[in-house]
Amino acid sequence: MVDIGCGSGRFLIWLAKNSSERRNYLGLEIRQKLVERSQFWVTELRLRNVYFMFANATVSFNQIVSSYPGPLSLVSILCPDPHFKKRHHKRRVLQPQLVDSITKSLCLDGRVLLQSDVLEVAADMRERFDGYSDVFEHVDCIDKDLRCDNEGWLLDNPMGIRTEREIHAELEGATIYRRMYQKTRNVRH
Repeated sequence: MVDIGCGSGRFLIWLAKNSSERRNYLGLEIRQKLVERSQFWVTELRLRNVYFMFANATVSFNQIVSSYPGPLSLVSILCPDPHFKKRHHKRRVLQPQLVDSITKSLCLDGRVLLQSDVLEVAADMRERFDGYSDVFEHVDCIDKDLRCDNEGWLLDNPMGIRTEREIHAELEGATIYRRMYQKTRNVRH
C-alpha cells in the first residue's frame, strides 16, 4: 500500500499495527521533517513493514513504485492540501501525470481511496479517476455496512483508521467526501 501525502504518518503506522493483512506500507510525503519524524516512530515501534520516503509523488511515483518487487494493491490520497486559489490548482497532488502512474502501477483488482473534507478537492479527484472509466470501476458498496450516498461518496471510512485531518474535520462538523475505485482492466504501456 502507498499513502500519498502521508503527513505525520500516524494513519499509516496505526494501519500497519492494526491490520490483520500481511502487507507492506509506504508513505510518501513532500515535507522532509515529517518523513524523518515518521521514520523515527517506525524505528521506535520496531515496525518492519512500514517505510516513509521524502518524495514529490506527482513526479516520482512511477519510479519509486516500479522498484518494488511485489504488487501494488492499494493507493490512498487522504485529505491533500486543497490549494484553494485557482492559480495554485497546479500544485494539487493529484495531477494527470500521477493518475497515469497510479493507473499503470496498480495491480488488477487493486484499489484507490480518495478522501477530502473539501468538496471541490474531492470532486476534482473524482473527476480525474472518472476519466479512466475504461480501467477503473467506482466501488459503491464494499459490504453490507459500507455504502455510498446518492452521489457516490462513501458514507464511512473503509480503512477503519482515521487520519488526523479527518478527525479534526469531523470534530468541526465537516463532511468527509470519500471515493474508492477498483482497477478492472490493465492498460497498455
